[in-house]
Amino acid sequence: MNESNARIAVLTNGNYFSRIILEPLLLSYTKNIVGVVFVQGDYKGRVGFQALWETGRKTALPYLVYKVSQHVLFRIAQVASPRSWIELEAVTKELGLPRLHTPRVNAPEVYSWLQALNPDLLISVSCPQRIRAKLLRLPRVAALNVHSSLLPRYAGLAPYYWVLAEGETTTGVTVHYMSEGFDEGNILVQKTLHIPSRISAFSLFEKLAALGSEALLEAIDLALEGIPGKPQDLGQRTYFSHPTWSSYWKLKQNGHAIARISELIVALQKASSRSRNIRG
Repeated sequence: MNESNARIAVLTNGNYFSRIILEPLLLSYTKNIVGVVFVQGDYKGRVGFQALWETGRKTALPYLVYKVSQHVLFRIAQVASPRSWIELEAVTKELGLPRLHTPRVNAPEVYSWLQALNPDLLISVSCPQRIRAKLLRLPRVAALNVHSSLLPRYAGLAPYYWVLAEGETTTGVTVHYMSEGFDEGNILVQKTLHIPSRISAFSLFEKLAALGSEALLEAIDLALEGIPGKPQDLGQRTYFSHPTWSSYWKLKQNGHAIARISELIVALQKASSRSRNIRG
């Protein structure tokens, strides 16, 4: 299929990391992006205090504090500087892209909205919920997902955290076809990344997001060419869920941190500067 005619729809939570991954796609394929769905609920569609409470019951407190603090800090910065490209929605607004907000990605209204857009490709980036088969069958060509590990290892949640807790020295990103099995579809593109000593989970995710943006553009070309991808060896699969206290102490013992305040400040400065440079 000719990429110039491809109709692309995106499913995402719209956070800072999804902005890093998706910004090059949105700029390169602006005329091809037919819609962006912002999924605002947690994995069960809960929002607000209820989502925070349920997540807090399953997640080590230091990681929960990091997630909440980073979200609040970046949200305040985005509101204070609405034309800065800190989160993804600022980019979609400036580019004039159609948007839909929902707490549940599998809601009937989401399917109806996407169906009317008639997409060739459905791209999932940091979508917080499992996408059901009905939605995956909607695009005419394929549904693709960007995952921040070298699948089949470190499937599941927060792979950028778990590789540090498990003492890995190499990680990477995978763009794969989406199937009904979670993170199990054929692999189109993988890129590897050396893990620096003492790096934080936040900084590692930043690096993986930048690498993921490159991999995604390559994978879109391959998908539109009809390349089937490489099946995963599921015998090598590992899966991780919410960060635990024991994993947090392992991460610290390995010389890493979840995040550093200085890194968050620099990230915000870079995001604002980059958006101004792009717009001239």
